[in-house]
Amino acid sequence: MGGMDRRTFLGAGAAAAAAALAGCSTAVGAVAPPDVPEEQLSEGGWERTDQSQETVFEREMLGTTVEAKSHTLVYEDAELRQRLNEKTLGNVQSTVTVISVSHVDVSGDVDGLPGIQGEILSRTEAAAREQFRARMEDEGLENVERTGTGELSIDTGEGARLTTYAADFPVDSFSVPVGDSETLTIEGGSLGVRGDLAVWHHDDYVLIAGGVHPAENFTRQIEKDLTSAITVDVDIDLGLTPEQYREEVRGILTAVE
Repeated sequence: MGGMDRRTFLGAGAAAAAAALAGCSTAVGAVAPPDVPEEQLSEGGWERTDQSQETVFEREMLGTTVEAKSHTLVYEDAELRQRLNEKTLGNVQSTVTVISVSHVDVSGDVDGLPGIQGEILSRTEAAAREQFRARMEDEGLENVERTGTGELSIDTGEGARLTTYAADFPVDSFSVPVGDSETLTIEGGSLGVRGDLAVWHHDDYVLIAGGVHPAENFTRQIEKDLTSAITVDVDIDLGLTPEQYREEVRGILTAVE
């Protein structure tokens, strides 16, 4: 599974989504970061891996100039990464469990314009979906597919527009020692992953929250003849718990403000 460390997975689907709304990524001044559940992230073994501010877009909408800027925070499940590294004797260097949250501030004379908030949200959501999928593919995921749309209830009482995704994460073969001088090759394959992308209005700004996590466990059973008289059976079980990850990721996303 050595190839996993070549793909720091998704680095932030939500961040890329925000940056792509107008195809630009110019650094800007201070924009407030999203309010994330720090205690929940810390207790879950999550670590922040990136923080950025960008100009999202500037365009004419309904007769007025609208500018949007974003502040993005990216987290990965470092505790899970360490466990996988230990279980695979160093063959797995990273994890596919990542969360990214963007606070998008909108400026311009938009107060009182009919439908402007809905228009901004629709444009944001459409671009977020496109970039979320593109980033998944860019980071090496295969068979990326949008699996559904719906609504995600946020802890503040708001409803976010939710888009779900599925994809395959290619897993490289790797070797483990058996006995004093023998090695056993564990064949790779693919690991299914899930993605959630939520977009919603909160107060006078837009929030984009995305998360990706394993959708299945990785197991293998291998039999190897060491000599004509000795056969060993090796069971590989990484102990991945997809439903637990899904609950944890969504719990973090819904706590964002």
